[in-house]
Amino acid sequence: MFKSIYMKLFVTYLSLFLAIIVVISFFMISIFYREFIVQAASNLENAGAKTNALMERYYNNEITRVELNSWINAMSYISNIKIYVLNPDTTRLSVGDSNGQVQLNSQIISDITEIMNGATVQRMNPIKLSSEDEVVYVGMPLEYNGQISGVILLFTPMTELNNISKEVFQTMLLIIVVAILISALTILRSSIRISEPIVKISNYAIELGRGREVPDVEIESKDEIGHLARSFNIMKKEILVAEQMRRDIVANVSHELRTPLTSIIGFLKGILDGLIKPEDEKKYLKIAYDESNRLKELTQEIVEVAKLESGSTKLNKERFCLNDLAKDVKLELDGMIKEKNLSFILEEKVKNIDIYGDKDRIRQILINIINNSYKFTDKGYIKLIVNKKDKNAIIQIIDSGIGIKKDKISYLFNKFYTANEYGTATNGAGLGLNIVKNIVDMHDGTIKVDSEFGKGTKITIHIPVNLEMKE
Repeated sequence: MFKSIYMKLFVTYLSLFLAIIVVISFFMISIFYREFIVQAASNLENAGAKTNALMERYYNNEITRVELNSWINAMSYISNIKIYVLNPDTTRLSVGDSNGQVQLNSQIISDITEIMNGATVQRMNPIKLSSEDEVVYVGMPLEYNGQISGVILLFTPMTELNNISKEVFQTMLLIIVVAILISALTILRSSIRISEPIVKISNYAIELGRGREVPDVEIESKDEIGHLARSFNIMKKEILVAEQMRRDIVANVSHELRTPLTSIIGFLKGILDGLIKPEDEKKYLKIAYDESNRLKELTQEIVEVAKLESGSTKLNKERFCLNDLAKDVKLELDGMIKEKNLSFILEEKVKNIDIYGDKDRIRQILINIINNSYKFTDKGYIKLIVNKKDKNAIIQIIDSGIGIKKDKISYLFNKFYTANEYGTATNGAGLGLNIVKNIVDMHDGTIKVDSEFGKGTKITIHIPVNLEMKE
């Protein structure tokens, strides 16, 4: 019943609201009842004070007994109270139209003693006198000429208080019911508003997991639900990119393996079948040999990427001079670059930069990036810059090649991401820059690409020199 988030939210919020309403109602009724009792006691005291004043006027012959009785009877009727004026011996004075002696229990007799000593007594806890309804009462001294000449007892039945309390309770109950209905509708709406996008995202995630395309979750709110929706949309785009890359990887690997194998098999079969002239065999065997080497390099790169990503590759760190390494790389690649009539420039902004790292791996970084620049630069130059700032060695490779579109830069270091994606065909497998990124990360360095399409590319690498870590 409560498996859905919608029901959980609805029941939780409604239960919390009901608990708050019950607590508040309890306190409000308690406060009202207490204030009502205080007001009832105050009314009895006021009636007692007026009765005392009427008795004084009667003793002073200002009013007659008939007038006294009329005033007391009217006050009793209007206020729904019984007024008894007693002598000190508890016998009742013949005032008002309440017939007979007042029923006195031990509590009232004890209170009369206090009253004769000048105290005003309030007893607001209900008591029962004879067969009458439960009552509360106030007792106060009857004073005349500064002397206590008797006792005034004022009783009011609890039925009156109970009736008023019942009316108040019924009114509050009606208000509570209306409030619960309104709150239930509000909570229902809020629960749906919160749960609907979550359910939608959940359903989209299931569909996405099955490989199906789903639309963006359109939620404009600025709260956590909106943030979740935007995060889902970003994740969906990344998954689609990853899925496309996976397909490209499968296609690329298949193509990269199939192409050289097809060439090798075709040439060898042609030789074996006598389709290739003996004088041409050496040329085609050389092509087959080159294709075999390319196939070997591809498999080595795939294995190397797997090792780097799994963490099984360890760095063989040593202290070496970055400037000397840059010179060696320039010497090695200079001939190849000059074949395209390109200038290969080495700029040493700081001499004798010693670093503590894996020399062969950093050499691999330089060769991979320079080879990449070579592929996409048809005229102009390739520049290799070595520098040092603070505790970082800085390597920059700048070319005047075709450049990279801004929206493609973030994908450059992904596996099997080839130059075809930004304009120029290449026979590479798209693993070189991924290997570079992994090696830079293993050295706790950073790599950044700045490029303008049609004008060239600059790749900047920062590697900590870490000389203090040298063993």
